[in-house]
Amino acid sequence: MVFKRSGKATRLLWEAVATRPARFLGAERRRGWVLYRWGTQFGEVVLAHTVRGEMGMTFPSHALLRELAQDAVALAVVEPDYGPPHGPSLEVVDAAGPDEYYGTTWHRLERVLGMPAPYWHSNLRDPELMMAWKPGAATLHVPAVVVPDPGPLLRLAAQEPDGSHAAVAALDTARRAMWSEAKSCHDEITEHVDTSEDVTSIAIAARPLLPPEPPAVAEEILRDGWRTILNRTDTLAAECARLGHVLGATAYFPGSCKVTVDPDSCAQAGQWASRLQPSPRTALATYLGDDRDQAILIDPVTDMPAVHTGQGTIETVAPQRLPAHSPLAELTIGRGSVWVTTQDGTVFLAPQVGGGYTYGYGGGGPTALARLISLLLKDITHAAPGYDGTRPPAGLRRATEEGWKGRTPPFTLTRAELEALRDA
Repeated sequence: MVFKRSGKATRLLWEAVATRPARFLGAERRRGWVLYRWGTQFGEVVLAHTVRGEMGMTFPSHALLRELAQDAVALAVVEPDYGPPHGPSLEVVDAAGPDEYYGTTWHRLERVLGMPAPYWHSNLRDPELMMAWKPGAATLHVPAVVVPDPGPLLRLAAQEPDGSHAAVAALDTARRAMWSEAKSCHDEITEHVDTSEDVTSIAIAARPLLPPEPPAVAEEILRDGWRTILNRTDTLAAECARLGHVLGATAYFPGSCKVTVDPDSCAQAGQWASRLQPSPRTALATYLGDDRDQAILIDPVTDMPAVHTGQGTIETVAPQRLPAHSPLAELTIGRGSVWVTTQDGTVFLAPQVGGGYTYGYGGGGPTALARLISLLLKDITHAAPGYDGTRPPAGLRRATEEGWKGRTPPFTLTRAELEALRDA
């Protein structure tokens, strides 16, 4: 069937108006999708929602229409963004039109269907619940979908004894992820759907159960809890390590940044490499890969895991803070790594959380290096600096951006030299 107006193909879900209500044909589950079908007087119309965790943002096309709804005259896809003032974005492709999609509104879709169509926020798309929806169904109140599933964190917390810091850390991460997803979903529906011009044409299929915001937990407890989890050797702890990384708990990890060390690049790297010892595979070693047959080493001073590579280098995890009891004595800029030597002679790989420390230009790496030096001069146990826009002392910034330009690593600066740069 081809729709014509003024000699041109009509955009069905933009221009058409039905004279009788459509017949709802039911829902269908496809990999990555839940589809709702209506038999209209123009032919079959399909509304498609992607399933979170299975399919990302997808625009309709003739190929997608043939894959999902071969006999349909139009395929409308609910996109994850919003098109004020009409609410959630809808993109459509018509079987009879050119192979390009166009936007429409929920009100224009209702003019073809004769009824409001269902809208499921992307955080609420439980396929089983979506499949059970029918026109006129009451709005459900459901938990927000968290991807990836925080279930392993809840299992670990349930298995821990009362008072366990590991249970507190795992539960806090899971609760914050669930609260964040529900709060985001609630706020977006309130702001973009409830207040839209098309709200009466939208069947809001579900709203989130909004749990209370989790109470604040002392940073020391969370750090101790995650240290306990990441020192474990079981597979549940390894699953929790991956989840903690994705769900935003790495600020409490003892280490979260992979660094490659050449043990021959400087004396400090060699000294560090010489103290590595064979170790069971801890959960923190997931940062170095998932090969459980890989031989794991550990730095007994920091408990950071390491592995040898086939290129003669060592991959390790940089600590977020140093377990040192002696002040900084020297800082060595190596090839691809920075080394801290304390006054008692202990060598540490510098604490690190983000991109690498660099020098010789104006940018994030030199700024982070200048901040690291400033922080460690004050407190050797201070956490590694992030890229939060904090400016380091001007003298150190000039040194890392300009003063050391052209210097070939490795080179070492004493505490006195670093303090002079800081105070310049």
